[in-house]
Amino acid sequence: MWEPQGIYSKFLLKQPTILFGENAIMGLKTYASSKVVVIHGSSLSEDYKQKVSSAMSSFEVNFVKKTWEGEPTLETLNPTIKKVEEFRPDLIIAIGGGSVIDGAKMVRTYYEFPFFDVNETSFSMLNWKTTLVAVPTTIGSGAEISSASVMYNDAEKTKEFVVSHQFIPEIIVLEASLIIDAPKKILLSSMVDALSHAIEGYMSTIDNLLVDSYAEKAIQIISQYHEVISKGVDEQNINKLQLASLFAGLVQNHCIVGATHALAHQMSAYGLSHSSAIAIFLPSVIKKNIKNPIVNSRFEQLAKHSGFAKGEDLLGFVEEFITGFDLTKELNVVRSNKEQILADDVFFQQALNDKGGQGNPIPMDKEFLMDIFNEASL
Repeated sequence: MWEPQGIYSKFLLKQPTILFGENAIMGLKTYASSKVVVIHGSSLSEDYKQKVSSAMSSFEVNFVKKTWEGEPTLETLNPTIKKVEEFRPDLIIAIGGGSVIDGAKMVRTYYEFPFFDVNETSFSMLNWKTTLVAVPTTIGSGAEISSASVMYNDAEKTKEFVVSHQFIPEIIVLEASLIIDAPKKILLSSMVDALSHAIEGYMSTIDNLLVDSYAEKAIQIISQYHEVISKGVDEQNINKLQLASLFAGLVQNHCIVGATHALAHQMSAYGLSHSSAIAIFLPSVIKKNIKNPIVNSRFEQLAKHSGFAKGEDLLGFVEEFITGFDLTKELNVVRSNKEQILADDVFFQQALNDKGGQGNPIPMDKEFLMDIFNEASL
């Protein structure tokens, strides 16, 4: 379920229109549409539904609650796909976290191409009749700027990726008002996901000078404004963090990330959220990678260009940031399953095969990943 990015990763692809700032959703008024479907999660308020409806220059707006939990499967997507097929929209809005946005990408795909096959890797040219709008309600997943749709494989109990650069939404709306009331732990842990995208993407085996500048800016913004989450939220600075997350997601999308994601993706089978698993493994992966002098030099450069005096300071910031929220429950899950996982060849083979982790700057093997797992679970 993977289409390699190949040579296209060397270039910055066409990017979507980005609407951000106060009442950014109102910018959709300038986009003509006749029938709009809004795919959303369970937390979308009636007030915001009214706001979306008033922002649209269309005849009908239909709200559809997603029919999947966590990462979507083809089976759980089907009821939503049927509703969209019946309504026949020309504009689809996805409001929610990474799961909602990834699911909406596939809903649009099956709505327009009913015979689409996720196992077929030669579908690079998908010409859409509809417009897809992504309105993320979390900070960090990067799904709104990603060429991938993350799906869950029930048979293998793993996350898999359906990838086409055509999946990138045409419009992204960054609405700070959707973020303010989110639980602080979710916001903080998802910001670690954004940090990992920027750091792992920058240190990836795929080098892209233009994308490097997005990684540096993302880390700079997060280090300057992350305290607004824990010390008092204001919409202006939340919007800056949303932009930082988007920059980091753009980095991830062009420079495939590494061992942190390769391990974190496997932990979904043990009930860990993606962002929590990222927070558990990221410091250990950085420490393991920078033992290599060439990789360490790259990390030092990233730190200095992101506003830190040296790499040690950036690593210290990452570790301090992660200690800012309680991971006791998640760490207990890792520790209680530690012996089972370390004895499980399949777990580490799946991590090595994970296409989301192929950019690690140090070639990975089972021993490499086991060392990281051991340190992270102490």
